[in-house]
Amino acid sequence: MKYLVALAGGFLAAVLTASLSPYIRVLGVAPDFVLIFATCWAMVRGQQEAMFVVPLAGLLRDLTTSDPLGLSVLALSPIVFLASLRELRPVESDFLPALAVVAAASLAYSIISMTVLTAVGDEVPWGTALLRLTVPAMVVNPLFAVIMYPPMRWLSPRPRPASFGVGSAVQL
Repeated sequence: MKYLVALAGGFLAAVLTASLSPYIRVLGVAPDFVLIFATCWAMVRGQQEAMFVVPLAGLLRDLTTSDPLGLSVLALSPIVFLASLRELRPVESDFLPALAVVAAASLAYSIISMTVLTAVGDEVPWGTALLRLTVPAMVVNPLFAVIMYPPMRWLSPRPRPASFGVGSAVQL
C-alpha cells in the first residue's frame, strides 16, 4: 500500500513539476516538486523505502519532461545516500536535516544533470547555470519543502515504543 501511495505522490509531483512549476518563479527558478517529494519521503520513511521511491519518482519525472530518459533517476540517486543523514541526528528535530538534505539534493541534481547533458553533447553554460539556477534552487526547494514535509511527517506511521518488562525475559 505504501508504494501505491508513493506512486500516486510521485505522479502528482511529476505532473505539478511539468505543468505548474513554470508558472511559479521564486528567485528566478521554479520549485522541483519531484525532488522535494523524493527527498521528504526519504527523510520521513528512511533509506530502505527511498531505494524504491527515489528511482520511481525520477522515472515519472523523466516521462513528463523532454530530458533524456534516466537522467532524473541518476540525478536523484544521491538522495538515497543523503537520507542516511537522518540516522546521524545532528539536532533533535528531523525537520532541519530534511531541509538541509533538500538543499544538498538540489545541488547534486543540478551538477549531475549538467554533467549528463554535457556528456550527450548539449551545450551547458556551467557558470551561468550554477549561479542563476543551482544556487537559487538550493534556497527555493527547501522553502517549498517547508510546505510538503510536515504533512508527510504527520501521515507517516510512527515506530511504536518498546514496552519494558514484557516477555519471557522478565518474570515476577
